[in-house]
Amino acid sequence: MINKFIHYLVMFAIIICGCSNSSKEKDEPVNRYVGYVVQKEEGRILVTRYDEKSDLNDAIWIRTKRKIELGQQVSIEIDGGIETSYPAQASAKDIDILTIERPKSSKFGQQEVIVMTLEHFDQIEVPFIKSIHYSDVNNVWTVVILDGISDSKKEMEFTIEG
Repeated sequence: MINKFIHYLVMFAIIICGCSNSSKEKDEPVNRYVGYVVQKEEGRILVTRYDEKSDLNDAIWIRTKRKIELGQQVSIEIDGGIETSYPAQASAKDIDILTIERPKSSKFGQQEVIVMTLEHFDQIEVPFIKSIHYSDVNNVWTVVILDGISDSKKEMEFTIEG
């Protein structure tokens, strides 16, 4: 009787171990970060994101060898851990450049408008694109930007015809 009990216990343990031997990668959510490239340096880009719903804004330096342009909106899969400095720092496992179509009546695309805005507010160390909008009626781009280092939540607006 004890031999049967031990036999069943061993079988049960084998079944449990076999069932729980699934890959961790399948169970873990992919660590993605979506934002705008607001600065570039050799071997890294500064990406910031602003979430209107949660009033969350965060910034992260991403180490990458890939050629990424200023003003692009990107979706990044983080490789490994995130260093918790401000801005945070991490390496990219994968970077997708999000394509945003140019409005038909505009002579500029969103990326160009963001670059012009960043050049206009070049004194801001960690800029956040809070919103970007194009009005077909007025043929005007409006960009609202925040300073991520400043204690004040002062919004700055920049408009561009075209």
